[in-house]
Amino acid sequence: MIARAVLMLIACVQTAVSLGSKNVVFVIVSQPEPYHASVARRLKQDIQNQVSQIDKQAPTVHITHEEFPVAGAWTIIPLLRPLVTQYKGSDVRWMFFMEPHTAVRCDKLFEALSAADKQEETMWVGYPLSDDEPTIIHHFTFYEDLEEDGGFVYPHFANGFAMRIELMDRLLHQIENDERMLEADFSIDPAFELAQLVYGPKDSPGHGPLLTPDLSFCVVSGDNCATYPRQFDICGSPIPEDTIYFAVKTWSGFHATRARAVKKTWGRHVTHLQFFSDIDDPELPAKAVGVPNTKTGHCLKTMTILKEVVKRVEEMPHIKWIFLADDDTIFGVQRLCELLSCYRGGDDVTVLGERYGYGYGKRETAAKGYDYITGGGGTALSVGAARALRACACGAPSAPDDMALGACAMHRLNISLTHSPLFHQARPQDYARETLARDRPVSFHRHSSPEPLRVYAAWFQHDDRAVRRRNHRDEL
Repeated sequence: MIARAVLMLIACVQTAVSLGSKNVVFVIVSQPEPYHASVARRLKQDIQNQVSQIDKQAPTVHITHEEFPVAGAWTIIPLLRPLVTQYKGSDVRWMFFMEPHTAVRCDKLFEALSAADKQEETMWVGYPLSDDEPTIIHHFTFYEDLEEDGGFVYPHFANGFAMRIELMDRLLHQIENDERMLEADFSIDPAFELAQLVYGPKDSPGHGPLLTPDLSFCVVSGDNCATYPRQFDICGSPIPEDTIYFAVKTWSGFHATRARAVKKTWGRHVTHLQFFSDIDDPELPAKAVGVPNTKTGHCLKTMTILKEVVKRVEEMPHIKWIFLADDDTIFGVQRLCELLSCYRGGDDVTVLGERYGYGYGKRETAAKGYDYITGGGGTALSVGAARALRACACGAPSAPDDMALGACAMHRLNISLTHSPLFHQARPQDYARETLARDRPVSFHRHSSPEPLRVYAAWFQHDDRAVRRRNHRDEL
């Protein structure tokens, strides 16, 4: 009995100590756009260099857009089958999912996963986020029956999170055998929606394993951090503001309110600003587009605006970008110019903003799913992309404009849309504090409490005013 106990203890110690590169697969959830692809490749090289110093072995690091180019891979769910098929039954015990801007200290990550590996009930690990109240970006979902267990928590994707391959295999089996497991039309926040999948339908008799919190998955860098989010780079100098044409979609009923708020905030800091509405209004200025206003969708209106703007900028060769905004989009001009320094404007084809998905969350529509840039947070189009998108059409005048453009771009024009988490479709209070703390947001959307002037002053005014003062000094 004593000998058997000793052998069992030795086996447990060996299991804990031996967790290393052969037991962990790194998955960088990447994008094909050149800037993002280069960041992903640098992260892969960094992980390879670190692991080679730790255990003299080459780690397995996947860049998803290169090795698993499946539609909707960013939602994680389409990656389950190829990853489980490739690694089930091997030495691999954990998958670590991360963004290209996730910083990883592999020695400390292996320590964290070794500790988690000892706990059989620990099935996935990360920094826990939670919502104070139901929010639109999470489908207003609230699991009351999880309150006694600490509430519904989901991982902070920017830190990365780790999942046992057994859990991934279980999820895959459930997806294929229980039609209730995939019920969402829209994909917005992949970490939250993956947690929904793990915990199961709200009406199920029991929930899957809760995320195990590990504070070595840090929000900001520290000495004991295994992971943390890197800030987004500025790729040289910010692009000149006057190389962007700003087109704002509005309606005569909002000229005195929303449109005026634009003029009082970010509109003061741009050279080429045009409102497009149902009537002319020289004071804004607003141009009538000749399309009746609709309460929702606005597809025909947006397509008419896009064609008119492309026509205009063909006579303005210095314009490299077109920025489409709603009249309740609030953003920082300087931050947008900094961000666009990393992307290819002009005749190249670049579409940038906050990415949502449609159709990936249901079995019957997954094959026809597509990405789209949600319009409320603003959409940055290179002039080349805007020219291409003119070929898109609307199924109906009131069809959702951003979704129509996304479906056309993906299925008809074969244009990849590029996601930036710095754009936001909702209000600041709709996001977890840690999510906004990772970097400098570019935009928010929707006028409500707090009112738009306060949101602009809190998040963007300082940077925009600094640029204005600097430009004034240069003119003198």
